[in-house]
Amino acid sequence: MALSINQHLLKGCHRALSSCKVFRCEPSKQLCTKGFHSTTSVKLDSDTSDTGGGGFGPPFGLEFGDDYLSTNYGSLSDLVTISSSPPKNTRVVVCGGGMVGSALLYHLAKLGWANDVVLIDKDNLGSETSWRGSGFLGGVKLSKVEMQTQRSTQDLVQELTRQGHDTGWQQTGSLHLARCRPRLTHFRKMSAIAQARGTECHMLSPREVEDLCPILSTDDLVGAMWVPDDGVCHPYRLTRTLMQIANKMGAQVVEHCEVNKVVVKENKVVGVETNKGIIECEIFINAAGTWARHIGLLSEPIVRVPIHPAHHYCLETFPLETIDLAMPAIRDPDGNIYLREYCGGLMAGTFDRVSVPAHVPGVTDTQSSDDRVSGPDWDHFQPALSQILHRVPCMSKAVLRKLDSSPCGYSPDGKWITGMSAEVENYYVAAGLKNGGSNAALGLAEVLAVWVTEGAPPVDTYELEVSRFLPAHNNYKFLSDRVTEVPGTHYSIQYPFPDFQSARCLRMSPIFPRMKQQGAVFGQVMGYERPSYFKDVDTSDESHEAPFTPTLNNSFSMPPWFDYTEREYKACRETCGLLDYSSFTKFDIYSQDESVVPWLQYLCSNDVNIPVGGIIHTGLQNAWGGYENDCSLARTAPNHYMMIAPTIQQTRCNAWLRRHLPKDGSIISNDVTSMFTAICIMGPKSKAVLSAVTDFDLSTKSFPFFSYRDIDVGFANGIRAMNLTHTGELGWVLYIPNEFALHVYESLRQAGVPHGLRPAGYYAMRSLRVERFYAFWGQDLDSNTTPLECGRTFRVKLDKPIDFIGREALLRQQEEGARRLYVQLLLDDHDHRVDAWPWGGEPIYRDGQFVGVTTTTGYGYSLKNLVCLGFIRNYNSRGEMIAVTPEYVLDGVYEVDIAGIRYPASVSLRSPTLPATEAASADERYLATQF
Repeated sequence: MALSINQHLLKGCHRALSSCKVFRCEPSKQLCTKGFHSTTSVKLDSDTSDTGGGGFGPPFGLEFGDDYLSTNYGSLSDLVTISSSPPKNTRVVVCGGGMVGSALLYHLAKLGWANDVVLIDKDNLGSETSWRGSGFLGGVKLSKVEMQTQRSTQDLVQELTRQGHDTGWQQTGSLHLARCRPRLTHFRKMSAIAQARGTECHMLSPREVEDLCPILSTDDLVGAMWVPDDGVCHPYRLTRTLMQIANKMGAQVVEHCEVNKVVVKENKVVGVETNKGIIECEIFINAAGTWARHIGLLSEPIVRVPIHPAHHYCLETFPLETIDLAMPAIRDPDGNIYLREYCGGLMAGTFDRVSVPAHVPGVTDTQSSDDRVSGPDWDHFQPALSQILHRVPCMSKAVLRKLDSSPCGYSPDGKWITGMSAEVENYYVAAGLKNGGSNAALGLAEVLAVWVTEGAPPVDTYELEVSRFLPAHNNYKFLSDRVTEVPGTHYSIQYPFPDFQSARCLRMSPIFPRMKQQGAVFGQVMGYERPSYFKDVDTSDESHEAPFTPTLNNSFSMPPWFDYTEREYKACRETCGLLDYSSFTKFDIYSQDESVVPWLQYLCSNDVNIPVGGIIHTGLQNAWGGYENDCSLARTAPNHYMMIAPTIQQTRCNAWLRRHLPKDGSIISNDVTSMFTAICIMGPKSKAVLSAVTDFDLSTKSFPFFSYRDIDVGFANGIRAMNLTHTGELGWVLYIPNEFALHVYESLRQAGVPHGLRPAGYYAMRSLRVERFYAFWGQDLDSNTTPLECGRTFRVKLDKPIDFIGREALLRQQEEGARRLYVQLLLDDHDHRVDAWPWGGEPIYRDGQFVGVTTTTGYGYSLKNLVCLGFIRNYNSRGEMIAVTPEYVLDGVYEVDIAGIRYPASVSLRSPTLPATEAASADERYLATQF
């Protein structure tokens, strides 16, 4: 390889070196499959200069040798039969030849579809970013589905290795370093749930870290977490192996095959147009990595895959004498760096706190994968290098092999993306795996392959599904702004209620400015700004615009907003609170005749044939009885319903309804979320406040609980009022046409002054509903939770001869018994002002045995205690889940593990009796959970 000097880089390097030490460059020899060639390396020796500063400078634009690409491992065509053209027809087309696409090809072949699947890629196979990943396997996640995916990936790699396949697997263990106490608490939370689920974890002291890995500097550490069964692989060799196995089983592979269009008819995939011809197919899987968003735009309707690439920097050295080949895989999240042994040297990378967006395929460039591997930007990498040298002092003697800057795709929330698209049936997505995906690719591909072949995922995957996003999330400017922050969150401390600071103020209700003026601190859900709580502000000068304040939580103990939330809670329980529910998902569902009724009866598990003006709570179950959605239906006319669903259900529920609509267009479902502002007025004084601004009779006889009316408020008309609050407190939710929203809000505020009305946020609402034992979808309920498990059998029409989706599965479960039950736990011997709080995801123990995990938690201001909701399981002596009875639940002695400390807890299967408040009504007697 020729030696080249870039004068532009040279000038930039002189600037970068102004505060750095100088290092000598030495030529070296390097062997590859093409023979010996001359390369240039850089030796990092801090002793060669006495100039000040830290870190080291860039390699003066010198070109590095690279023994990591496919040419150094032989030709891929020697192992894989690469077809020159795709087949005319097949069952499945996998787009993308990276690790995820190769893993999908492997799993589909293993499931018997080898002769029905083809993988296509626009470039040379082996050039994808994921073939160059870090190779980390294992690790610990608080999320169950993410943890399962990572463990499954590691198990599969180990199984392939035992079968004699080349994966590069080494069981090195993983070492997670902590420089501060909050990080250590975070690790203790992770260790607690990991151990409960069967993963061995140990908390180490700094001295134990030094003994385990002597090359590390430990002076600034407060501890670490050690996961001994973790390891590393070689991404290139693993990906090549997966493709080779699938290919030998009959799966076809085509390179230089570029997608021009995904053909859709009647909202289903029917084919793929490529530069090498048309492939007729039934299923298309977009596993195109950083190109996934661009590929999504090549269908009609377009499929939104919100991915934006950011530069990921990874450094490799030549062999070092001080490196143990079995050294642990090291994560130093407080320094935003990771390290591992690689070919006798070190591989070190970073997840930047502030990342640099990379070129966006189809928008800002049309480069090939090889071209998109950028040259080193040493100015940007300098902070990470300083951290690496600080943590591993022997790196100062290292000779660099290369510094790569490869584009890695990130989703807006930093999680992986999978599942069937909301826009087109049989169009699946697997993307957003960050740095290559070796840690999750095989597990995620296995889940998706089962989904493709069997019609449903084997586990609940909502938090990873593409349906968790809105069309707005696919906006290029939104993504480019958000991606500067997302990579850094990969190593951030996972405090409760995390939120992003970038790409904010996207969706706002008309009353947003008023709430901001009143001191609202906002959290973002589905792009919607919602008040989390209200802090103290001076509201006397309304001419001065208040600043936008996003939530920022940085404590695992009593949060800084505790007192603010307490007074909002008390207003909702004792006087009157005003909450913004505008983000709730809303649908108008109707037909010309009353055919909408039997259609909804089939979709809903509760009896929706209620009188006009009535409201019913119901689930939309799937075939196995789980909750696809949990909603309220108001019958506004004989042929018209309004559906209210959770905020996070907007895309998912819309897709579910649309896929079940009759093809003749006789039933219409419209998403009207953005047409209405929703204001909840809650508390014993709410009737007095609302009565002051409407002439409608609000008496229980005229406007009973769980009923709907069209009313006037102030000067506004057409207000859809519902007598419920979703928390169990007395009150109404008003669905207001947006043009009337400010007027209605101000009218209620002024009318509420004599009654102590106070604005309230979602943290107060959370405390109210947790205390009342109310389950929410996405927090407590998911697609695997059935009504029998969460105490909602009374909401299911099993006693009526009306068919609905999931009926047969629920009848079987009713006969066999539920294998888990929803419970409420109150902590004992816990000081909420001093001790760490439960925030969800804590292990629950019964008589010393792990039986479940908390879902939602919160402080109960009436109960004066921390409240945990969660599910309890029953295991026999063989570790198998068996039926759970109320007697089993109530007979046990319970503990909740909070960051490694087990606190005793009392259990209940019914909502507690709270202290009575003024104007107690039917709301006070309604029990959302009943066993």
